[in-house]
Amino acid sequence: MLGRLLAVAVVAGAAVVLAGSAMAEGRSLGPPGGTIYAFDVAYRVVATPTSLPSGGPTDTIYVFPDCATCASVSEAAPGHPGYNGGRWRVVEARGITSQLTNAEDVVAGASALVETGVRFVCPLVRG
Repeated sequence: MLGRLLAVAVVAGAAVVLAGSAMAEGRSLGPPGGTIYAFDVAYRVVATPTSLPSGGPTDTIYVFPDCATCASVSEAAPGHPGYNGGRWRVVEARGITSQLTNAEDVVAGASALVETGVRFVCPLVRG
């Protein structure tokens, strides 16, 4: 049990370090900052990144490893049916090189969608 807890702590710590360095370099990885788009509307982020276990309801947030200037895009937002209150699972949308503002365009335009295993809490506020 102690070994498993230590492994989880190491993975969580590594994710925080990697996300922090990616955000500092302006890449769209890990817990997002600034603006997130959903349904062609820009939302601000309440920066409370908290790691979540892999179970439970989440919404998908897409990040773009091939577009350093692209803001993340969500499949859900406040006021829309099924929104889980800012509980996210992160999916890389590969092949996207310009800003998209809705999840349907992301899914249609990505060359690959890759589950990252990252889950966190970060509510959206309409800008």
